[in-house]
Amino acid sequence: MDSAALLAVAVIVGLPAVFVAARVCTDPLAGLCLWVLLLPVTKTMASLMGYPFGEGPIVLQKLTLADPVLLLTAFGAWVSASRSAGALRDRQGRRIVGLLAAFCTVGILSAALGPTGSESLIELVTYFWLCLSLVVICKLLGSRERARRVLSAWRWAGVVACAAGGAATVLLWRGSLDNLLVQGGRVAGLFEGINQLQSFMMAVIPFLCATAFSSSASRGARAVHAALIVIAFLSVVASGSRGGVVFAGLSIWLMVMLTSPRLCLVWTCAALLAAGSAFRLYERHHDELPYGVRRAVSFLESDSHDLRDMSPRRADQLLAWRTVFAEHPLLGVGPGGFAATIPELVPGGLAQEMHNSYLGVLAETGAVGGLLMFGLLAAAMARSVTFLRRTRRARDPEALMVARALLVSYLSLLLYGVLNYGLRQRHFWFVIALAVALPHTYMKARRGARVDERGTSLAYGTVLCAQSQG
Repeated sequence: MDSAALLAVAVIVGLPAVFVAARVCTDPLAGLCLWVLLLPVTKTMASLMGYPFGEGPIVLQKLTLADPVLLLTAFGAWVSASRSAGALRDRQGRRIVGLLAAFCTVGILSAALGPTGSESLIELVTYFWLCLSLVVICKLLGSRERARRVLSAWRWAGVVACAAGGAATVLLWRGSLDNLLVQGGRVAGLFEGINQLQSFMMAVIPFLCATAFSSSASRGARAVHAALIVIAFLSVVASGSRGGVVFAGLSIWLMVMLTSPRLCLVWTCAALLAAGSAFRLYERHHDELPYGVRRAVSFLESDSHDLRDMSPRRADQLLAWRTVFAEHPLLGVGPGGFAATIPELVPGGLAQEMHNSYLGVLAETGAVGGLLMFGLLAAAMARSVTFLRRTRRARDPEALMVARALLVSYLSLLLYGVLNYGLRQRHFWFVIALAVALPHTYMKARRGARVDERGTSLAYGTVLCAQSQG
């Protein structure tokens, strides 16, 4: 490529980048919305630059398109004239951020004293980066209008993920097994890993359900969001995750139950009656289904597609965890160190993360780091439950639907953590940040509000509508 072509490419790419950077620095909330919108795009810079998976500079293997946006947003929030602490004014919000900061400090000690050494530094940077995102979100979500903008960006991120997942499912069904959106016969979308797609869909589905079940939304909006829920669920099925299918279905069921228990009972009975016909249809077309779909529903048949049966180079997860934790019970082997120990336990074995978030934390940061992380997760759960209970008493329909979606989303991610390590995923900490910020934002906005109640049809659940009058 000659110099003129390089200059043209630099201008085409550079001018929009400069405009976006200037906008983000002057309007940090716009930067936060852009960062949320890019959450379903976790293809790393190394992948986008054409490096094979696991190759290239280590920084490029961790850096995504959203990371520079977060850095500019943090800078814009710092230099902004408005220095509101937001949800960090609450004692419980400060406790959650403090627990994460303490966990990062324990990670430094674990990396310094453990056998992993300098290899843990990149994982430590990831945790500090997540801590920064938590602080930025809590500081910027200081009003209900700001919360609405960020939640709207979150739903649009779900649209992006569903569009990529739906396109990948179509490609998979047409026989394309490896491309930008499909990895080894399983749907990955724009995510770097297949597990990221599954957990993201479980996190965003409850918020899509909140609009689909809301009486204040138009029929067209409800229909569009219902279609997005179906696409998201089918993407999880095509990604080949047995646990993901169960937890995604559970998140939809919980949202229906919290919205209208009677409607949930009717839909559950209808699903059970249709299950027999669906299973017979599945058996009839079993051999025609893509590998990802067959793997996702393999619990219905004798072929379990067990990873240890498919790859002798994979270590026994529980045995490896017991060995690592017994040798380093206090501070662990260091962040990211569990995967590095697998080749030592299994000669020629694959370096793999613990397929359990909670056991993985204990192995990498020991009992000290585990207690801090478990305390953080429990505090976020308590805050979500309290938020739902208070919105029920306040009879604020908007806040009530947000509280339901937040609780179900967070609970789904916690359950999924039993099967996969997800504590370094950006959308997981975004949901925790919402659990910190939204109760403060919505409860503060309720002061002085007057409530006007009206009933709605059972088909969409019984939801009360509120109007704030100045």
